[in-house]
Order: sequence, then structure tokens, then C-alpha cells
Amino acid sequence: MRMIRYILTLTFMFFLLIGYSQENQDSSMAVQIEEIVLYDIRTQGPLPWSYSKQKANETDKFQNNVRQLMDRQPGIQSFNGENFAQDVRISIRGYGSRSAFGIRGIKIYQDGLPLTSPDGTSQLDEISVFDIESVDIVRSGLAARLGNAGGGALSFRLNDYFDGVQLLSRVNTLGAYDGGIKYGVSGKKYKNVFSFNHHFFKGKRDFSEAQNTTLLNKTRIDISEKWQISFTHGAYHSPTGKDPGALSADEFTNNRYQANARNITFDAGESVSGLLMSGRSIYSKSDQSTFISGYFYRYRDFTGRLPFMNGGWVDLTRHFGGFSNTYEYRPSDELIFSIGQTLEFQSDRRILSTNNNGIKSTLSADQYEKVLNAALFQQLQYNYKKWSLHQMLRWDFNQYQLNDNFNNSDKNNGEKGYKNLNGSFGAGYLINQQITLFSNINTTFEMPTLNELSNNPELTGGFNTSLNPETSFQKEAGLKWEPNTNFSINISAFQIDIQDQITGYEIKDAPGRTFYRNASSSSRTGIECSADIQINTYLKSVVNYTFSKFKYNEFITGISNFSGNIQPLIPSHKWNFITIINADNWGTSQINVSYNSAMFVDDANKTKVNGFYEINGAIHTGSKISSKFTAGITANNLFNLMDYSNFRANATLGRYYEAASPQNFSLFVKYTF
Repeated sequence: MRMIRYILTLTFMFFLLIGYSQENQDSSMAVQIEEIVLYDIRTQGPLPWSYSKQKANETDKFQNNVRQLMDRQPGIQSFNGENFAQDVRISIRGYGSRSAFGIRGIKIYQDGLPLTSPDGTSQLDEISVFDIESVDIVRSGLAARLGNAGGGALSFRLNDYFDGVQLLSRVNTLGAYDGGIKYGVSGKKYKNVFSFNHHFFKGKRDFSEAQNTTLLNKTRIDISEKWQISFTHGAYHSPTGKDPGALSADEFTNNRYQANARNITFDAGESVSGLLMSGRSIYSKSDQSTFISGYFYRYRDFTGRLPFMNGGWVDLTRHFGGFSNTYEYRPSDELIFSIGQTLEFQSDRRILSTNNNGIKSTLSADQYEKVLNAALFQQLQYNYKKWSLHQMLRWDFNQYQLNDNFNNSDKNNGEKGYKNLNGSFGAGYLINQQITLFSNINTTFEMPTLNELSNNPELTGGFNTSLNPETSFQKEAGLKWEPNTNFSINISAFQIDIQDQITGYEIKDAPGRTFYRNASSSSRTGIECSADIQINTYLKSVVNYTFSKFKYNEFITGISNFSGNIQPLIPSHKWNFITIINADNWGTSQINVSYNSAMFVDDANKTKVNGFYEINGAIHTGSKISSKFTAGITANNLFNLMDYSNFRANATLGRYYEAASPQNFSLFVKYTF
């Protein structure tokens, strides 16, 4: 930890000294202008935070989920790619690792508008991998601009506009298959693309079937040179998502592909369907003034069957949405100023019933849960010679409300408001056209989700009133070096101090159900490195490495003292090596080798998983074979080196492990006409 602190301190001092010494020497050097758009953040010049863009290639679009796409970036950990009832678990710098299902602590955007609900919950089951074109990734905490999130943001761009029709199909040796169609119309001022995708997954494990259907329609209209509007509408339906559950070490050794017996007994799994709509408007009144506004609405109908009786049948109806407005003023090339507001709402009706061996039975809870978020934000960027200075400030008001319709008394009813003020300051410095230094400090907050609050360890209705929001203070410094177009290196070091970190656990009276509590204080230090090397015309390599040291400083609960322990589910070392061969447009092949070092699966640090490798490969045809037809083969978990697809932290009876599928192959085709 001392080493990381020294690196952060020295980097920042070096950053300042270089800027002071060279300010007058090369003042004539023009600032590089590069615009990055994430949600309604628009910035120019050297960025003061860790940012990257991951483009999805053909083979990425024919995977079961986004996990392999995410694993190519440093600082990101993803598991749970083969249990569709739990969804992919993605964490950035540890944020999101606690999630029993879905994504927490990270803001998710789809085509510029929030996919994350106001309470901080995100699921990716409404996004088809077929539709993903790229992902913008911010690993720095930007709660001062984005609100309720400590782990940064992922912004998915779906379906580039095109003219024509595309047919897509995939079959997998595990019994999975996919099919889809896309139709695009692109004119001078009007663009539209429609996609339909269906996915079925059987898997190697018992009781792991899943299927999902998505519809998506995107429209963009250029009303004038100054005014652009866009709309997105979609629907999704997942009638089946079985949950095979986790296994103990003995069960895993005996038969890793078996399902947890309790999960079969209670028919554990989910079904979900929903609708989405959003719109965005960008109006440039002049070269100096821009108005950005957007709205979104999402509906989600969820039924979950959990592997226990009392409250094991969950019916959840969710409505959430909101709107935002941003005014951006650029009086000069050096100064960018923006102010804005967001207003978001969420309404959940949560009905719990007895799960009587997979049959819905006695009602045990019926409650309305609501969240209202109102926020004001301000952003200032000042470009001076080779400096780019960024300042952000955001005020949030979050109101949580619960109305108990089941009990006659009002003891579970109530509301609570939280006020948060967060700030961020960062600086980027362009040493020359090849090297950029950056540094930032920021504060963040993360609210408990409605699901986390409603999972009351007293096994009664109402919220868990002892669960508090978590806050953090983050520091980061790094550099970007690009000596030429064929070589680039990115390095960042960070330190995060967290108060009231939200952690998950299980209890004996409700095995398989996750509850939540606060750790008094914790710290996270780490280093992230990536190198992109174009060796020659045909050969390219990408190398990523992440060092993480995350620990609880003070964490005492009941009779247990976890102070000083390592936080679970985060490996100390993670690296990824990708080799891509492009045979002069005849086709492309790639091999991806990743390694996760040993890690704990419990707060007590009594159980550790050994490090493991994962090797995946792919090959697909290029434009010289056919400009309309693309075919390819993917190979996952070559040599069966990866044993686990997921881990459940602090599980009862030592059931921490979910098995990965063995070596498997996919054949995919795409035809455009």
C-alpha cells in the first residue's frame, strides 16, 4: 500500500513540476482537440480521468454475453456469464463485486441515456450482444457528474445506422443457438435501424436453460444543421432463466455440473419482460451555446423463484424514468461551462409469497417502494496552453419511501431522504504530442438499492433500517503515451478510501438469499496498465494488467471481526493478453489468454480460490472472401483451464462455486443484402 501511495504522490508531484518547467518552453504547441461524448459530458483536450473505448468486433457479437468484451480492459472484473437468472456481474475497481445479481455501483448507459434505475440497479438482459457496437468506459468515480455511483460508467452504443438487411445466426456445441435480423434505412436527414434477436442457452450444467428475445428500434432525425433529435424504443422477453445455484467444494469435486438440490426443489429461476423508450435532443443555438435534453422510461415485470420457502416467490413490477437538461456555453476554445439538472423516479411493487416447492403459495409481503432523485450539477473546463483543468460539482437529493399494504400496522411504513454534495477536480497535461499526464481527486456516494433495503435480515417486511449509503474519497494519477499510431501505453494508479462500504452475506435461516450490511471503513489501492501494439500490417497485440489491494480497515459485525482482511472476489493480479492476426482482409483470427490470481470468497478470509487461466480463440472471414457474407468459429475455455464461472461471496454451507462450461465451440454466420 505504501508503494501505491508513493507512486500516486510522486506522479502528482512530477505532473506539477513538468507543467511548471515546460510551460514557457513549448507554449506554442497547440492543445490536441478530441471530443468525447459520454451521456451529456462533452470535453476537449487531454482527459483527467481513466477513459477508454472498447469496440466490438464480429466475434464479440457472437458470444453469450458481454463478459469477454469487458475483460479486455484493465480494472474491470466480470463473472457469472453462464447463469442468466443472475445476469453478468461486472465490477470496476471493486464496485459491483458485492452484487448477487445484476450490476451495482456503476452507471450504465444505452445510446446516451440511463439504463440504471435511480436506486442504482442495472441489468443487461435487455441488451443483445448482437447489437453492441462499442462501449465507452470511465473507470474513475464521477459521482460529481453522474450521481449515484462510485465505480464510474459504461456507455453502450447499439446498432450503427446502415442501409440494407442483415441476417445473423449462431449455434454452439453446448446446445445454445441465436438468430437475429437487422433492417436499416439511412438518408441525408433521416436514419433508422431495427433489430430482432432471439437467444437460447442450454449449457452443460443441469438446470441452466435460458432464453431471451429483444426488439430494438433507433431513429435519428437531423431537423437542421443545428438541431438533432433521436429516439429509441424496445422490448424484451425472457420467459425462462433457470438458476442452478452454487455448490460446496465437495459437491463441486464430485460433479461440478450438477445443480444445487435446493434450487431444483424450489424451481429457482426467473422470468422477466419489459419495455423501454428514450429520446434525446441536441440543439446548437450558436457555436457557443448548446442545449442537450433527454428523457427515458422503462418498465420491468419480474417473477423470481428463490431456493427457500418464506418470501421465496417474488413478483416485482417496476416503473422508472426521468429527464435531464444541460446547457453548455463555450465562449472560447479555452473555456467550456455547463450546468444542468436531472429528475428521476422509480416505483416498485414488491409482492413476496411462500415458495412451496416451486408453487406460489401464501402471501407474506406486499409493499410499494419508491425513489425520487433530483439533482443539480455544474461542470467547468479550462484549457490553458498544454493544460486542461476540469471541475465538477453536483448536489443530489434522494428520497426513499415504503408503503406496506400487507400488515395492518404502519410500523414498516416510512420515508427517508438523503442529501449528497460531491465534487471533482482533475487536470490533464500534454507534455508533447505523445505523452499526456493526468490526475484527479473526487468524492462519490452509493445508495443502497431497493432490493438491498427490502432484503431485511429480520425476515419481515419493511426496509433494513440499519443499512446506510456508502461514501468514498478517490485519488488517481496516470499517463498516456502514444509515440506513434502503432504503439500506445496507458498507466493509472488509484487509491480509494470508503466509509460504510455495502457488503453482501447470507444467513442460515434463508440460504441462497443475500442480505447486506455496512463495513465501517475500507481502502482500495491499485495499478492499471494497458499496451496496444501494432507489430506489423498483419499482427497486433493487446496486453492489460491490474494490481489490486482491497482490504477492510474496520469491519466488526456481531461476534466477527473482519478488520484488516482482504475483500473477497477481487484477485490481486489480473492480466489479459490478446493477439490478433489480420490476413489482409482475407480474415481475422485472435487468441485471448487471461489470468486471475488467487482470491478469497468470504469476508473472514478462510476460503481461497486458486488462480486460474482462461483461453479463448476465434476466426472469421474477411471482405476479400465476400463483402456480404461473414462466417466464423469461436472456441471458449480451450484446454478446460477455467473451472469457475462465478462465486457467491459469504454463502452459507460453503456453497461458493458455480462451474464454468467446458471447452465449447460456436459457428456463426452473417449475411448482408
